Amino acid sequence: MKKFITVGLFVLLIAGCVSTKTVQTVQSGDFEMNCEQLKYELTNLGAKFEDAESDSGPTGKNIATGLLFWPGVLVNVNQTSRNIDSINDRIAHINSLYSKKCVGQNN
Repeated sequence: MKKFITVGLFVLLIAGCVSTKTVQTVQSGDFEMNCEQLKYELTNLGAKFEDAESDSGPTGKNIATGLLFWPGVLVNVNQTSRNIDSINDRIAHINSLYSKKCVGQNN
């Protein structure tokens, strides 16, 4: 019974952690994208950014993790920050490509 409770608490701990949703800044195929594909990528990145931001702060995950294992909150905050930073870097990269390829053209 003790093992069952321990395993159950461990599973709750793992489930409460923020996932590693970091994004590579430069991906293969970026430089071959056309203007429509770049716009689509920016839209997707906006949604990913909102998801990552929703994991920050006093969320249900962080509160539950804090009650069970307070250092887990620090891990969640750190990972969320990494996720947001990686998405911001990718957005800057795609915006740069979009500016070079598409600004000033009739789309």
